Amino acid sequence: MKQIITLITLLLLGTKAWTQIQIRVFTDPSLNRTYTGKLYIFTQNDTTKRIPNNPDPSQAMFAWMVKDVKDEITVTTDQASNRYLPNGMSTLKPGYYKIAGILDTDFEERGTFNAGNIYARKEAILYVDEQGKGTATLALTSFIASPIIRETEQVKEVIFKSKLLSDFRKKDIFMKAAVRLPASYKNDSTRLYPIVFVIPGWGGTHYDMQGSMPVRRYGMDMGKDKIYVYLNPETQSPFGLHAFVDSRVNGPWGKALVEELIPHLESKYRIVKDASQRFVMGQSTGGYGSLWLQLNYPDAFGGCWSVSPDPVDFTSFIGINLYEKDVNLYTNKEGKERGIFFMQGTPTMTTRVMAAVENFTGDGEQLQAFEAEFGVPDKNGRPQQVYDHTTGKVDPAVVKSWEPYDLVNSFKEMLQNYPVRSMVKCMYMPVLPIISY
Repeated sequence: MKQIITLITLLLLGTKAWTQIQIRVFTDPSLNRTYTGKLYIFTQNDTTKRIPNNPDPSQAMFAWMVKDVKDEITVTTDQASNRYLPNGMSTLKPGYYKIAGILDTDFEERGTFNAGNIYARKEAILYVDEQGKGTATLALTSFIASPIIRETEQVKEVIFKSKLLSDFRKKDIFMKAAVRLPASYKNDSTRLYPIVFVIPGWGGTHYDMQGSMPVRRYGMDMGKDKIYVYLNPETQSPFGLHAFVDSRVNGPWGKALVEELIPHLESKYRIVKDASQRFVMGQSTGGYGSLWLQLNYPDAFGGCWSVSPDPVDFTSFIGINLYEKDVNLYTNKEGKERGIFFMQGTPTMTTRVMAAVENFTGDGEQLQAFEAEFGVPDKNGRPQQVYDHTTGKVDPAVVKSWEPYDLVNSFKEMLQNYPVRSMVKCMYMPVLPIISY
């Protein structure tokens, strides 16, 4: 009997080894670097399509924590530290796949396409046979350089070390922004200008000011001349966009803006030093941030315009009443899967799939960004999780800690204390029952 059990064990181990999918990953030796971080491999089962930059929830993805990689490393899918397999798959099905990869070495910044990371510009082909075995070779040869702003007479970059944020994080923290001066700025050295602060939405940074999109979107060439400050809402923010909200996890970004960055800008540029001539606006995550700033620093801004903000009412938080008893992020009261990202009234995915993709990707995605923005830190300084990642059950104690960031409550208080001024100074487009990127 012992010999039979041993034989079965060896056969099982042999099967496991046989079914491994191995990927040999090369790095560019000319860069003469070693890499420690997280290696991501993305797949595409339709080889006629390119693999998109953003994770595709219909495709399998794998990740490995790697250390001191130089020249090459071989990884296997069954040893991945993180994996995402769609539609109940337990492994890759037999067939041909395109694969692409990136090695993320910077965990201080959100996302994977950050300076210093290396990725495969050219996709490779992986064939998985009927026994589940496959091999492929992928070359990570493209290095992501640090982005820069090429200053002009109109566009200037501001990088400002914040004492408030540095003290909170116990490391040097820099606020970044692009300043756009009106064309008339250079012609009259005595003229002072109103100022408009813009907080972009998900994926937007101050580097965008080198293109024409922000000018068109925010009407920077319309109306009377103003100075625009295009803020960066995710600098040194590993848990997602901080949106210039005073956070118990991310730090006092709102206070740093009002008490440090604004005086710094006023010392460098000809800005009217009158809060009534200071405006804040934003879209999506920036829409929430602009509204939060106006409500919490009413004397610092003359008004705000908030467009499609992130959830401002936690009784309708991405379509969920967080205050309900036994509420679940994944399913409604009838046990039906919750939809999200609606297009013409139809959800493009479920919240369960959204959470699974974000959990695979790691720190800095949308749900964790909410946890860091609204919640409190755990003993390790990470944001407390508002939901159980396996069951989807929402933690009422964490929801309770979020209440100061439920802006409906802030509106009620503002209307009681400043009924006329609140109607004039705060204007926003109604929040949608989805996350607006």
